[in-house]
Amino acid sequence: MISEAQDLIARAEKKAQPSSGFTRWLSGGDSYRLEEASDLYIEAANLYRLSKQLDTAGDTFWKAAQCQVDASNEDEAGNTFVEAYKCYKSSNPQKACEALEKAIGIFTRRGQFRRGAYFKFELADIQEFVLQDYPKAIENFEIAGDWYLQDQALALSNKSYIRCADLKALDKNYLDAAEIYRKIIANSLGNKLSQWSLKDHYLKLILCYLAAGDTVAAEKVLQEALQEDTTFQQSREHTLLSSLIDAVKEGNIESFSSQVFDYDKFNKLDKWKTTVLLQIKDSISEAEDDLL
Repeated sequence: MISEAQDLIARAEKKAQPSSGFTRWLSGGDSYRLEEASDLYIEAANLYRLSKQLDTAGDTFWKAAQCQVDASNEDEAGNTFVEAYKCYKSSNPQKACEALEKAIGIFTRRGQFRRGAYFKFELADIQEFVLQDYPKAIENFEIAGDWYLQDQALALSNKSYIRCADLKALDKNYLDAAEIYRKIIANSLGNKLSQWSLKDHYLKLILCYLAAGDTVAAEKVLQEALQEDTTFQQSREHTLLSSLIDAVKEGNIESFSSQVFDYDKFNKLDKWKTTVLLQIKDSISEAEDDLL
């Protein structure tokens, strides 16, 4: 199988060589020649994929995509760069990201922003969890959210924005995160499918303002939440947030901790909320120390 793939690549490389004069006319022109080369590369790449030589398969798909670009066949090239990404994903995440960037560039030039958004999200996911390149992940999650929003795909836009805002907050960019949570809330208001998640969005937004030390903004959002969501006043989120704002204003760590403990008994706090709540608690302690 490998020798067959190598033979296909040798034939592809020969096809991909520039031709001129009578040879060029006889072969049907550069575009036809490059398309034949890309087909041979793709056939070889699939053989490497079957043999689980994924890095080599990815490299070969990349060569096929480049032939398609040179043949002015960008639609096919975008799809082939995606195939390269799939091969690299488990073996070479950095190269996987480069292949995705190539594909996304093609899709967006062709006006395929919905498809571009899908792969921007995929790209950001690798950057967050595998490469731990948080600034790039934040940037690409936000772009994916913007592109989905332009396409009126509100649920997918929110999914992207949430990942962006969560990372911004964990990086202690609380006010930037708050702006993204506001977008998420605006997308969710009046939408039956996303209305149920409003309480959690308000909770995260207000926690960001508290972590940033802005109790005025936190109180204002709490009032907005009561007006925009008729069920919010009876929720545990409202009880918690109202008490936390008071505790922060009073500098009362014991009350703050007690309210968090009571909430956690019924609504288990996830890692994000626990991290931000600890940051708010630490800020109360620091304020107490400054007074001593």
